[in-house]
Amino acid sequence: GRSTKEGGGGGGGGGINTTGNTSTAFPKGVGADEMNSSFPSFSSPSTPSSYSKRKKVVLLVFFCILFGGIFFLFGAFEIVRGMTTMSSSASLGESSAQQQMVYKRSDEKNRGWKGEDEEGEDDEDDDAIETNARDRRREYDAESRTTTTRMSESEEMMFQTRLASASEKCLRAPYPQVLGDNGETLKRAQTNMKEFEMRHGNVKDMVSENKKRWRAEGSPGKEIAKTGRRRSRNLLAYAKSHPLEQKCRGERRYRASKYGRSTAHKHLKDCMNRLEDCANAEDARKTAKLMPGVKLLTQNVKNKIACLTVSKKCNPRAMKLGDNKETGMHITGKIETMNEDVRRDYKTCALVGNGPGLRADGVADAIDRHEAVFRFNAYNLGQREGKMQDNNTHFAGTKQTFRMFNKKRSIIPEIWGLKPAPEGETWLFWHYGSAMYYKAANAANPQNVYFLSVPAINHEIDSYFAIRKDVVELGLGKNYACPTNLPTGLHAIMLATMMCDVVNLFGFSYDMKMLESRKDTTSPRVSASHAWGVDTAMLRLLHVSDTINLCTV
Repeated sequence: GRSTKEGGGGGGGGGINTTGNTSTAFPKGVGADEMNSSFPSFSSPSTPSSYSKRKKVVLLVFFCILFGGIFFLFGAFEIVRGMTTMSSSASLGESSAQQQMVYKRSDEKNRGWKGEDEEGEDDEDDDAIETNARDRRREYDAESRTTTTRMSESEEMMFQTRLASASEKCLRAPYPQVLGDNGETLKRAQTNMKEFEMRHGNVKDMVSENKKRWRAEGSPGKEIAKTGRRRSRNLLAYAKSHPLEQKCRGERRYRASKYGRSTAHKHLKDCMNRLEDCANAEDARKTAKLMPGVKLLTQNVKNKIACLTVSKKCNPRAMKLGDNKETGMHITGKIETMNEDVRRDYKTCALVGNGPGLRADGVADAIDRHEAVFRFNAYNLGQREGKMQDNNTHFAGTKQTFRMFNKKRSIIPEIWGLKPAPEGETWLFWHYGSAMYYKAANAANPQNVYFLSVPAINHEIDSYFAIRKDVVELGLGKNYACPTNLPTGLHAIMLATMMCDVVNLFGFSYDMKMLESRKDTTSPRVSASHAWGVDTAMLRLLHVSDTINLCTV
């Protein structure tokens, strides 16, 4: 036989004889019992592989039972929780439905009308809900009455006093702007406006209606309109045709913190930011009256300005129309000199704008109580001769004393055939580019068409930029857009302060939220050529200073 030797274990030394001899030689220092325990016998029926398999199967079954039990318990928990949630939701839904029915029935009772059930609706369900909620409704109503009386009795009396004072200034207008009323007047006005709209329906945009009719008739006078626009655009292509641009550049020197340390000016700024939250109205009013722009607009005007319109009452210097700071270079035709100027002794004047707040009960009556009423362009026309008329008298009133046109709308008498109001109506043009349309306007309304004079317009421009400066230096904003021209509404407001003792505004937006979000307006259009941010701030400043009164909210 062949003998093979292999290296031994830790004891070193001997080998294993494989020559067929059954005797075995063990390493040095290792006995037979130890070797037998180190090397198990492979002849045993219970091998390690079968034991390991049984162990794995047992563990697998155990873990399956364990995880199955966990999932079973978790599922049972979710089912119980779901049933509880459904029960709570059903209870909450029933309670909500009962409460909504309470509110609905209470609201219908307060408004004096009863809603009709929808077709196929079961009346017994409503009766059951009302029966189940009767006790809760009685407790809720009693608690509401007690809470309202306890929280607002003294405040209501104070509010009614201030509302009556503001309403008296506006000749009993129902919903004037009240400083520091926390929006209470607006809430009540909106409730009335909803009822008013339900009774009278929506208002048509008569300018759009007349434009459609004009186009259907073949657009008579279209070439005249094109000529006017083309001339205007050619002029506006040059920087020199923006006469207000130079004044706007001067605003870079204004300091927004000029009045930063003044408590009185801080009160005014707080009121200007939000008229409804004005907490120091008296201090704000006194401060506003002393602002340089307000003083320039209101003080000693009659002595400074000889005539308000182009008339023979003006001195020769004032007849140089090219000196008009706003539109003097835009003269497109002859401007007639009238024999007499407009009156300047009106006690009360109402300016009826195209903005929100008009459609409420009592507004039309308040407007008609004024001695003179100003209206604008082709809105709120009322009944008159010709095709251009509307039915807005139920909210805008019937009296029409003056109607002021911007340049774009001054062509309306020529191409749309606008006629004056039956009781007589003075038409006012402020843009000297409207001169090309004067002949047709004078033919429609003979000897009753006026252009604002150079001194009047220059005074308005100077006052406008002085008030802009006040707004910036109060810290109410900066870098306002530079307007191409003043809005027609501002022209009319400043003119009215020179003609009337009391100037009341109806349907004017006096903050950007009103301008952008309110839908109850007569005109949906907002010109992009005006600086509305500062223009609306001007109205608030003039209102706080008592120069004008905002008679709608």
